[in-house]
Formats: sequence, C-alpha cells, structure tokens
Amino acid sequence: MMQKLSNKQQRWLAVGLLAAVVFLVAAVIFIPWYSAFKSTMEEFDDLMFRVKRYERVIASRDEVLRKVEQGRAEINALGYFYSQETSSLAAAELQKRIKAIVKRAGGDISSTQVLPHKERDELLQITVKVKLSGDMEMLRSLLYDIEVEKPLMSIVEISITPKARAFSRRNKLKKKIQNDKVTVMLQIAGYMRKKL
Repeated sequence: MMQKLSNKQQRWLAVGLLAAVVFLVAAVIFIPWYSAFKSTMEEFDDLMFRVKRYERVIASRDEVLRKVEQGRAEINALGYFYSQETSSLAAAELQKRIKAIVKRAGGDISSTQVLPHKERDELLQITVKVKLSGDMEMLRSLLYDIEVEKPLMSIVEISITPKARAFSRRNKLKKKIQNDKVTVMLQIAGYMRKKL
C-alpha cells in the first residue's frame, strides 16, 4: 500500500525533482561546454606562446644576419678561398700559383689542365690537373708548399711514377744508374665561395 504524501512532503519532493532536473540539464550542457572552453583556452595559450617565440626569432633576425656576415668576413679574412668573380678566373689564379710552387720546388711542368668545377655545399671546388717531373726532394718541397699555401689548396689525386732508369754502357755488366727522378700526376683543388 502506498502512503499518501502530505502537501509539505509533496512540495519538498517537487523541489527536489526540480533541482535534480536543473542539475542534470546543467551537467549535460555545462560539462561539454566547459571541456570545449578549456581545450580552446589551451590551444590559445599554445598559439600565444608560439607567436611570442616567433616574435623573438624575428626580432633577433637582424642580429643573426649581422653575425652571419661577420662570420663570412672573418672566414674571408683568413685567406682560405679564392676571391675572384668567376670560377674561370679562380682556375687561372690556381694554375699560376701551382706553376710558381713547382718552379720554387725545382720541378718541371709538362702539362696543366683545368677540370670542370664542382659544387660542395656553399663552395665551388676548382681543380687543376698537373703533370710534372723532378726528384724526390722537389716532391717533398712541393707537397709541403701545397699544404701551407693560401688560398687553401688540397690534393685530390696523386700518382707518382719513377722515371726509367738508365744503364751504364761503359761497363760490360750494364749496371743500373741509381736515379731518384719521378713523374708526378696531381689533381690540386682550390675553393671559392658561391656568389649569393
């Protein structure tokens, strides 16, 4: 059997049910809205952080460019690179320097050939192929001078061949005359910065 509720109890029950419905409706609407709002605010904060970081990067751009130019000037001041306007002029200068080094070392150049330049990151590699002859002391001096020369030179390829030994005809035994003469084939590279 069901008991009948008094008016006061009915009012409290109605108020409780109304409060439960209001709370349920508020929960169904408010919780997803709050979650979406919180997610939007987090995205906004992340975007604001990125914007401020980009503003700092942009503000430091001029300083970075100045430092890059200063670094380039310092590298150029070291004298490691050829400063000619074109790779052809740099190749001519490299040939001239190689001829001077070989002459100082006491060698004889029989041929030179400029090879096509190659791109290496921000540099152009200019290569000259040289065939020369001389003795071992000349070769030692030549290699040392190439090592310390400025602008920078590097040996890309080297081939050393002893010259044919002569025979003594005075003696019937035909003794070989000791000879330290060599023929050297070199590919020597110099470098210049690419024009921006």
